[in-house]
Amino acid sequence: MSKQNEIFQQAQSAGFFGKIYHYAKLSGPGWIQAAVTLGGGTLVGALYLGVVGGYQFLWLQPLAMLCGIIMLSAISYVTLSKDKLEDRPFELAKKHVSPTLAWGWLIATIIADVVFCAAQFALGADAVQGNLGGANLSPFLITGTLFVVAFSLIYLFSGEGKAAKIIDNIIKLLVATIVLAFMGVVVVLMWNNAVNWSDLFSGLIPDFSALFRPTDSYAASISAAGEYGKFWTNYISESQRNIIIGAFGTAVGINMTFLLPYSLMKKKWEKKHRELSRFDLALGLLIPFILGASALIISTASQFHAKKDGYVSEGAYHQVLDARLKAQYSDFNTFDANKVAQIRQAAPQVDKDLSVMLAKRNANDLANALKPFLGDWSQLIFGIGILAMALSTMLVHMMMNGYAVSEAFGQPGQRKLFLIGAVIPAIAGFFSPLLWNGAAKTALAVPASVIATTLLPIAYLIFLLLMNSKKALGAELPKNRVLVNILMFLATGIATFAAVWALLGKYQNANVYEHTFGLVGLIGLPILALVGIISFMRKEAA
Repeated sequence: MSKQNEIFQQAQSAGFFGKIYHYAKLSGPGWIQAAVTLGGGTLVGALYLGVVGGYQFLWLQPLAMLCGIIMLSAISYVTLSKDKLEDRPFELAKKHVSPTLAWGWLIATIIADVVFCAAQFALGADAVQGNLGGANLSPFLITGTLFVVAFSLIYLFSGEGKAAKIIDNIIKLLVATIVLAFMGVVVVLMWNNAVNWSDLFSGLIPDFSALFRPTDSYAASISAAGEYGKFWTNYISESQRNIIIGAFGTAVGINMTFLLPYSLMKKKWEKKHRELSRFDLALGLLIPFILGASALIISTASQFHAKKDGYVSEGAYHQVLDARLKAQYSDFNTFDANKVAQIRQAAPQVDKDLSVMLAKRNANDLANALKPFLGDWSQLIFGIGILAMALSTMLVHMMMNGYAVSEAFGQPGQRKLFLIGAVIPAIAGFFSPLLWNGAAKTALAVPASVIATTLLPIAYLIFLLLMNSKKALGAELPKNRVLVNILMFLATGIATFAAVWALLGKYQNANVYEHTFGLVGLIGLPILALVGIISFMRKEAA
């Protein structure tokens, strides 16, 4: 009996806590999922949730992750119910749901991996330059180093035996580093009485009405803004909508749904490991994500929410103030620099205060704001945490793309194809100083985010249908599916609501580029859903 099987057998005869202890030793796929979700998207989302909503949205990201866990559990059930390689989820989706949806799922995964891996390389470069003292280093030197490190680790992972196990442990270490770095900051803040405990606990209770209105913290300032109070109400509500959608999108992304089956197959888990897979998702994904994301929100809320004297960069401050001034001066964009400076200076103090409160912050801003509590350690702590974030997420983007590309050729995990697929996002990452900047960033990010947003509920729909497919699961079809279906319908419904809300935001955008892609997404989502449902019903009836 192998060591892995021995530990698994010990878990079966242990009590609840003993089972957790043994299962923790065997876990892996959940940690890989955590490595990709604790990336730049979660960082940006958590930082701005704390700025705009304070502690009020502490419930949001855990709820988004719970929805993801429900669907990932369904994906693991489907994967582990089949013994043959030809019955892997992608093939089941093609055969029993719809080839169109299956290929859309795969293509959306590749697009998301390539585009958003570039964002992780950019995040890593920012951490080195902004937090770790590498301000004078060439960005291409940093991204080149990250490329070599990441691809070397992926090369090891693509092998078998001890090398792959080492990468599993490296990913666990990176995720633990992220969580401990940010949790450590919260502990220091709590020790210094910098956390409002009553607001924190109330923020854990879902308040869905808060999704559509500014928090009470802004009421006095908005009232004082007079005729521009409506502008600020709309600005805050729109900012909340965008960041809320981002939080849902980064909790569980389209590519994470594609990755999980291959992680489970690489582990060689079987039907008997279904319970282990659920524990693995809780231990490796749910808990680290909630701790890491919540720590970021708490830290940011304590330093920036509704504080008119909070630390802010000049560029972020001007971005908000200029949005308010454009509502007053229709020809604002035609003003020269001197006139813009004069108008900014003459703006009412309440507008200046709200601009400080609502300006976006990055990790460097938060590190600077926390210097009174952490001293010179603040930059180092955040630098290490964010670099770990970037490295772990880029590794998994590469891993996901390797599986997707090899699957596209019908040879999932075949080493040469896997490595070719894995290097593509890394190449995009190396060129991130060019690709993830200015107009090029928008040109890539807008269509990629629309495709990923549209296809996420479609991926959920695929597994909702497969979990109810007699032809796909046969004797493994869950016997009592009422609760399972309620949970999956709920998760799919929330994902669909978030997708439609995000696409509506792009459709209503004045930018023609975003408007067009938003329209395409709004039309494509119901069409794809209808195609999938009709195709599934026909295949089940045949």
